Amino acid sequence: MSATTLERLERLLALVPWLLANPGARLADLAERFDAGVDEIAADLDTLGFCGVPGYGGGDLIEVALSGGRVTVRMAEYFRRPLRLSREEVLPLLVAARALADVVDPSQARALRSACATLASALGLTDEGLTVDLDAPGQAWLGTLAEAVSARRVLTLRYRAADAAEERERDVEPWALLAAEGHWYLRAHCRLAGDRRDFRVDRIREATLTDVPVAAPPPGADAEPVRYTPSAADPRITLDLDPRAWWLLDAVPVDEVAPVADGRQRRVTLPARSEAWAAELVASLAGAATVVAPASLARRVATLAEEALSPYRPASPPGPDRV
Repeated sequence: MSATTLERLERLLALVPWLLANPGARLADLAERFDAGVDEIAADLDTLGFCGVPGYGGGDLIEVALSGGRVTVRMAEYFRRPLRLSREEVLPLLVAARALADVVDPSQARALRSACATLASALGLTDEGLTVDLDAPGQAWLGTLAEAVSARRVLTLRYRAADAAEERERDVEPWALLAAEGHWYLRAHCRLAGDRRDFRVDRIREATLTDVPVAAPPPGADAEPVRYTPSAADPRITLDLDPRAWWLLDAVPVDEVAPVADGRQRRVTLPARSEAWAAELVASLAGAATVVAPASLARRVATLAEEALSPYRPASPPGPDRV
Protein backbone atom coordinates (compact mmCIF):
# COMPACT_ATOMS: atom_id res chain seq x y z
CA MET A 1 0.00 0.00 0.00
CA SER A 2 1.23 3.48 -0.78
CA ALA A 3 1.55 6.22 1.82
CA THR A 4 1.31 9.97 1.78
CA THR A 5 4.29 12.03 2.90
CA LEU A 6 2.62 12.68 6.28
CA GLU A 7 1.84 8.99 6.80
CA ARG A 8 5.42 8.06 5.99
CA LEU A 9 6.79 10.70 8.38
CA GLU A 10 4.56 9.39 11.16
CA ARG A 11 5.80 5.85 10.47
CA LEU A 12 9.44 6.96 10.53
CA LEU A 13 8.97 8.70 13.87
CA ALA A 14 7.41 5.55 15.31
CA LEU A 15 9.95 3.16 13.77
CA VAL A 16 13.02 4.45 15.58
CA PRO A 17 11.90 4.11 19.22
CA TRP A 18 10.23 0.77 18.42
CA LEU A 19 13.44 -0.60 16.91
CA LEU A 20 15.45 0.67 19.86
CA ALA A 21 13.12 -1.26 22.16
CA ASN A 22 13.08 -4.32 19.88
CA PRO A 23 16.59 -4.78 18.44
CA GLY A 24 16.95 -7.49 15.81
CA ALA A 25 13.33 -7.32 14.64
CA ARG A 26 12.67 -9.06 11.33
CA LEU A 27 11.85 -6.93 8.30
CA ALA A 28 8.65 -8.89 7.69
CA ASP A 29 7.53 -8.28 11.28
CA LEU A 30 8.13 -4.56 10.86
CA ALA A 31 5.99 -4.53 7.72
CA GLU A 32 3.16 -6.26 9.59
CA ARG A 33 3.56 -4.11 12.73
CA PHE A 34 3.39 -0.83 10.79
CA ASP A 35 0.86 -1.98 8.16
CA ALA A 36 3.19 -1.37 5.21
CA GLY A 37 4.89 -3.33 2.47
CA VAL A 38 8.34 -4.82 2.97
CA ASP A 39 9.70 -2.56 0.20
CA GLU A 40 8.21 0.50 1.91
CA ILE A 41 9.83 -0.40 5.24
CA ALA A 42 13.17 -1.01 3.48
CA ALA A 43 12.92 2.44 1.87
CA ASP A 44 12.11 3.98 5.27
CA LEU A 45 15.17 2.34 6.81
CA ASP A 46 17.32 3.68 3.99
CA THR A 47 15.98 7.18 4.67
CA LEU A 48 16.79 6.88 8.37
CA GLY A 49 20.47 6.63 7.47
CA PHE A 50 20.35 10.32 6.45
CA CYS A 51 18.62 11.49 9.65
CA GLY A 52 20.20 12.73 12.85
CA VAL A 53 20.99 15.78 14.93
CA PRO A 54 22.83 18.95 13.80
CA GLY A 55 26.44 18.31 13.08
CA TYR A 56 25.45 15.45 10.78
CA GLY A 57 28.77 13.74 11.14
CA GLY A 58 29.27 10.01 11.49
CA GLY A 59 28.33 10.04 15.17
CA ASP A 60 25.32 12.30 14.68
CA LEU A 61 23.37 10.23 12.14
CA ILE A 62 21.15 7.22 12.76
CA GLU A 63 22.89 4.00 11.81
CA VAL A 64 20.69 1.20 10.45
CA ALA A 65 22.03 -2.35 9.99
CA LEU A 66 20.13 -5.03 8.08
CA SER A 67 21.56 -8.53 8.34
CA GLY A 68 19.80 -11.82 7.67
CA GLY A 69 16.48 -10.04 7.40
CA ARG A 70 16.87 -8.53 10.89
CA VAL A 71 17.15 -4.81 11.64
CA THR A 72 19.25 -3.03 14.25
CA VAL A 73 19.37 0.72 14.90
CA ARG A 74 22.32 2.45 16.53
CA MET A 75 23.46 6.03 17.12
CA ALA A 76 19.91 7.18 17.95
CA GLU A 77 20.17 7.14 21.73
CA TYR A 78 18.79 10.68 21.92
CA PHE A 79 15.38 9.12 21.16
CA ARG A 80 15.58 7.28 24.48
CA ARG A 81 15.61 10.51 26.48
CA PRO A 82 12.25 12.08 27.46
CA LEU A 83 11.33 15.07 25.34
CA ARG A 84 11.98 18.35 27.14
CA LEU A 85 10.16 21.40 25.80
CA SER A 86 10.59 24.98 26.89
CA ARG A 87 7.63 27.08 28.05
CA GLU A 88 7.76 28.94 24.73
CA GLU A 89 7.50 25.62 22.84
CA VAL A 90 4.71 24.17 24.98
CA LEU A 91 2.40 27.21 24.94
CA PRO A 92 1.70 27.14 21.14
CA LEU A 93 0.97 23.40 21.40
CA LEU A 94 -1.46 24.04 24.24
CA VAL A 95 -3.25 26.84 22.39
CA ALA A 96 -3.60 24.72 19.24
CA ALA A 97 -4.85 21.71 21.22
CA ARG A 98 -7.41 23.80 23.14
CA ALA A 99 -8.75 25.20 19.86
CA LEU A 100 -8.93 21.74 18.27
CA ALA A 101 -10.75 20.23 21.26
CA ASP A 102 -13.87 22.23 20.36
CA VAL A 103 -14.27 20.68 16.91
CA VAL A 104 -13.00 17.08 17.03
CA ASP A 105 -15.06 13.99 17.79
CA PRO A 106 -16.33 14.10 21.43
CA SER A 107 -14.46 10.90 22.34
CA GLN A 108 -11.21 12.44 21.08
CA ALA A 109 -12.03 15.79 22.68
CA ARG A 110 -12.08 14.25 26.16
CA ALA A 111 -8.57 12.86 25.77
CA LEU A 112 -7.37 16.12 24.23
CA ARG A 113 -8.80 18.22 27.05
CA SER A 114 -7.17 15.92 29.60
CA ALA A 115 -3.81 16.40 27.89
CA CYS A 116 -4.43 20.16 27.82
CA ALA A 117 -5.10 20.18 31.55
CA THR A 118 -1.82 18.35 32.18
CA LEU A 119 0.12 20.82 30.04
CA ALA A 120 -1.61 23.82 31.60
CA SER A 121 -0.80 22.54 35.08
CA ALA A 122 2.86 22.10 34.11
CA LEU A 123 2.89 25.71 32.88
CA GLY A 124 1.14 26.98 36.00
CA LEU A 125 -1.93 28.09 34.03
CA THR A 126 -5.60 27.75 34.93
CA ASP A 127 -8.67 27.80 32.70
CA GLU A 128 -9.11 31.46 33.61
CA GLY A 129 -5.53 32.16 32.58
CA LEU A 130 -5.82 30.87 29.02
CA THR A 131 -8.38 31.94 26.45
CA VAL A 132 -8.40 30.74 22.85
CA ASP A 133 -10.43 32.99 20.55
CA LEU A 134 -10.36 32.05 16.86
CA ASP A 135 -12.77 34.52 15.32
CA ALA A 136 -12.56 33.36 11.72
CA PRO A 137 -15.27 33.13 9.04
CA GLY A 138 -17.25 29.92 9.50
CA GLN A 139 -15.90 29.33 13.01
CA ALA A 140 -19.43 29.45 14.42
CA TRP A 141 -20.41 26.32 12.46
CA LEU A 142 -17.54 24.04 13.51
CA GLY A 143 -19.32 22.70 16.58
CA THR A 144 -22.46 21.88 14.59
CA LEU A 145 -20.44 20.22 11.83
CA ALA A 146 -18.43 18.14 14.30
CA GLU A 147 -21.64 17.01 16.01
CA ALA A 148 -23.16 16.04 12.64
CA VAL A 149 -20.08 13.95 11.75
CA SER A 150 -20.10 12.24 15.16
CA ALA A 151 -23.88 11.65 15.30
CA ARG A 152 -24.13 10.70 11.60
CA ARG A 153 -27.06 12.98 10.85
CA VAL A 154 -27.98 14.96 7.76
CA LEU A 155 -26.96 18.60 7.64
CA THR A 156 -28.82 21.30 5.74
CA LEU A 157 -26.33 23.85 4.45
CA ARG A 158 -26.77 27.24 2.87
CA TYR A 159 -23.54 27.47 0.90
CA ARG A 160 -21.94 29.69 -1.71
CA ALA A 161 -19.34 27.96 -3.84
CA ALA A 162 -16.26 29.88 -4.99
CA ASP A 163 -17.50 29.97 -8.59
CA ALA A 164 -21.21 30.52 -7.84
CA ALA A 165 -23.05 33.80 -8.13
CA GLU A 166 -25.46 33.03 -5.29
CA GLU A 167 -25.99 30.78 -2.31
CA ARG A 168 -27.73 27.41 -2.62
CA GLU A 169 -29.37 25.21 -0.03
CA ARG A 170 -28.45 21.55 0.01
CA ASP A 171 -28.72 18.50 2.25
CA VAL A 172 -25.46 16.66 2.89
CA GLU A 173 -24.41 13.44 4.62
CA PRO A 174 -21.32 14.45 6.68
CA TRP A 175 -18.24 12.23 6.58
CA ALA A 176 -15.34 14.16 8.15
CA LEU A 177 -13.96 17.55 9.15
CA LEU A 178 -10.57 18.19 7.52
CA ALA A 179 -7.98 20.97 7.67
CA ALA A 180 -6.02 21.86 4.54
CA GLU A 181 -4.00 24.90 3.44
CA GLY A 182 -5.23 27.08 6.29
CA HIS A 183 -8.94 26.25 5.93
CA TRP A 184 -11.46 23.88 7.48
CA TYR A 185 -13.44 21.65 5.11
CA LEU A 186 -16.51 19.48 5.61
CA ARG A 187 -16.27 16.33 3.49
CA ALA A 188 -19.73 14.98 2.78
CA HIS A 189 -21.98 13.29 0.26
CA CYS A 190 -24.03 16.07 -1.30
CA ARG A 191 -27.55 14.92 -2.15
CA LEU A 192 -28.00 17.83 -4.55
CA ALA A 193 -24.91 16.91 -6.59
CA GLY A 194 -25.26 13.18 -6.01
CA ASP A 195 -21.55 12.90 -5.26
CA ARG A 196 -18.83 13.60 -2.71
CA ARG A 197 -18.00 17.23 -2.09
CA ASP A 198 -15.54 19.16 0.12
CA PHE A 199 -17.29 22.26 1.52
CA ARG A 200 -15.01 25.05 2.73
CA VAL A 201 -16.35 26.04 6.11
CA ASP A 202 -15.87 29.80 5.68
CA ARG A 203 -18.26 29.66 2.68
CA ILE A 204 -21.06 28.15 4.74
CA ARG A 205 -23.70 30.77 5.48
CA GLU A 206 -25.91 28.55 7.63
CA ALA A 207 -25.72 24.98 8.96
CA THR A 208 -28.73 23.20 10.50
CA LEU A 209 -28.46 19.76 12.07
CA THR A 210 -31.46 17.54 11.28
CA ASP A 211 -32.75 14.37 12.94
CA VAL A 212 -32.33 12.32 9.75
CA PRO A 213 -29.78 9.52 10.33
CA VAL A 214 -27.23 8.51 7.68
CA ALA A 215 -25.04 5.47 7.17
CA ALA A 216 -21.39 5.38 8.19
CA PRO A 217 -19.01 7.04 5.71
CA PRO A 218 -17.12 4.80 3.30
CA PRO A 219 -13.75 3.41 4.48
CA GLY A 220 -10.94 5.95 4.12
CA ALA A 221 -13.37 8.85 3.64
CA ASP A 222 -11.02 11.16 5.54
CA ALA A 223 -7.77 9.87 4.01
CA GLU A 224 -7.82 11.45 0.56
CA PRO A 225 -6.43 15.01 0.53
CA VAL A 226 -8.76 17.96 -0.05
CA ARG A 227 -8.63 18.92 -3.69
CA TYR A 228 -10.76 19.83 -6.67
CA THR A 229 -12.14 16.74 -8.40
CA PRO A 230 -13.05 17.50 -12.04
CA SER A 231 -16.01 16.04 -13.88
CA ALA A 232 -16.66 15.52 -17.59
CA ALA A 233 -19.06 18.47 -17.54
CA ASP A 234 -16.41 20.97 -16.36
CA PRO A 235 -15.07 23.34 -19.04
CA ARG A 236 -11.57 22.70 -20.40
CA ILE A 237 -9.05 25.50 -20.90
CA THR A 238 -5.70 25.59 -22.71
CA LEU A 239 -2.82 27.77 -21.51
CA ASP A 240 0.79 28.36 -22.50
CA LEU A 241 2.88 28.47 -19.32
CA ASP A 242 6.36 29.90 -18.97
CA PRO A 243 8.70 28.37 -16.34
CA ARG A 244 7.45 30.69 -13.59
CA ALA A 245 4.06 28.93 -13.74
CA TRP A 246 5.16 25.31 -14.15
CA TRP A 247 4.37 24.71 -10.48
CA LEU A 248 0.72 24.72 -11.58
CA LEU A 249 1.22 21.27 -13.13
CA ASP A 250 1.65 19.82 -9.62
CA ALA A 251 -1.06 21.93 -8.01
CA VAL A 252 -4.15 21.19 -10.16
CA PRO A 253 -5.48 18.25 -12.21
CA VAL A 254 -4.14 18.36 -15.78
CA ASP A 255 -5.45 16.59 -18.90
CA GLU A 256 -2.52 17.12 -21.26
CA VAL A 257 0.92 18.78 -21.33
CA ALA A 258 3.05 19.40 -24.43
CA PRO A 259 6.09 21.58 -25.17
CA VAL A 260 5.53 24.71 -27.24
CA ALA A 261 7.59 25.01 -30.45
CA ASP A 262 10.10 27.46 -28.98
CA GLY A 263 10.81 25.04 -26.10
CA ARG A 264 10.56 27.78 -23.49
CA GLN A 265 6.90 27.17 -22.66
CA ARG A 266 4.52 24.32 -22.00
CA ARG A 267 1.01 24.07 -23.42
CA VAL A 268 -1.35 22.59 -20.86
CA THR A 269 -5.02 21.62 -21.10
CA LEU A 270 -6.84 21.36 -17.79
CA PRO A 271 -10.36 21.23 -16.35
CA ALA A 272 -11.77 24.29 -14.61
CA ARG A 273 -14.47 24.67 -12.00
CA SER A 274 -15.87 27.48 -14.14
CA GLU A 275 -14.62 30.07 -16.60
CA ALA A 276 -14.81 32.73 -13.88
CA TRP A 277 -12.52 30.61 -11.65
CA ALA A 278 -10.12 30.06 -14.58
CA ALA A 279 -9.97 33.79 -15.31
CA GLU A 280 -8.96 34.55 -11.72
CA LEU A 281 -6.35 31.79 -11.86
CA VAL A 282 -4.76 33.15 -15.05
CA ALA A 283 -4.84 36.72 -13.73
CA SER A 284 -3.10 35.60 -10.52
CA LEU A 285 -0.20 34.20 -12.58
CA ALA A 286 0.76 37.78 -13.50
CA GLY A 287 1.75 37.25 -17.12
CA ALA A 288 3.28 33.79 -16.69
CA ALA A 289 0.31 32.21 -18.54
CA THR A 290 -1.22 33.02 -21.92
CA VAL A 291 -4.74 31.88 -22.79
CA VAL A 292 -4.86 29.75 -25.95
CA ALA A 293 -8.53 28.73 -25.68
CA PRO A 294 -11.33 29.52 -25.28
CA ALA A 295 -11.41 33.09 -26.57
CA SER A 296 -14.09 34.00 -24.03
CA LEU A 297 -11.60 33.21 -21.24
CA ALA A 298 -9.01 35.55 -22.78
CA ARG A 299 -11.62 38.32 -22.79
CA ARG A 300 -12.46 37.67 -19.14
CA VAL A 301 -8.79 37.84 -18.16
CA ALA A 302 -8.37 41.11 -20.07
CA THR A 303 -11.37 42.56 -18.23
CA LEU A 304 -9.99 41.52 -14.85
CA ALA A 305 -6.60 43.04 -15.69
CA GLU A 306 -8.21 46.31 -16.77
CA GLU A 307 -10.28 46.49 -13.58
CA ALA A 308 -7.16 45.89 -11.48
CA LEU A 309 -5.06 48.50 -13.31
CA SER A 310 -7.67 51.25 -13.71
CA PRO A 311 -7.20 52.75 -10.21
CA TYR A 312 -3.50 53.26 -11.01
CA ARG A 313 -3.92 55.01 -14.34
CA PRO A 314 -3.30 58.79 -14.33
CA ALA A 315 -6.40 60.93 -14.33
CA SER A 316 -7.34 62.57 -17.65
CA PRO A 317 -6.22 66.22 -17.87
CA PRO A 318 -9.07 68.75 -17.55
CA GLY A 319 -10.69 69.91 -20.79
CA PRO A 320 -11.03 73.56 -21.88
CA ASP A 321 -14.38 73.88 -20.11
CA ARG A 322 -13.12 72.28 -16.89
CA VAL A 323 -11.13 73.88 -14.10
